Amino acid sequence: MRLSEERIEFLSNQIAQTLLNKKLVGYYNRKKKLNNVIAHIMMMDLKMEDKIDEEVVKMIKSIKRDIPEGSSEWVSIFQEKKAEIAKRHNYIY
Repeated sequence: MRLSEERIEFLSNQIAQTLLNKKLVGYYNRKKKLNNVIAHIMMMDLKMEDKIDEEVVKMIKSIKRDIPEGSSEWVSIFQEKKAEIAKRHNYIY
């Protein structure tokens, strides 16, 4: 996962505070609960993206010829395959 739990907690707190300040949600007395819900959603999203990335890497490594990781060809194939797999999972990244 690209973000630490501490970073996710910080970001979820910032999002919750913004939503509350703009009166877009009604969790006035339960800010901690709102933070937890937002953090949970963020974690689920990041895990899904990690799962898709792993699937793409596995797919690229199964190609018969050797493609150096990090090369422009690798990046191009990675982006193309990631878009395909994300679409299949109804995931927008």
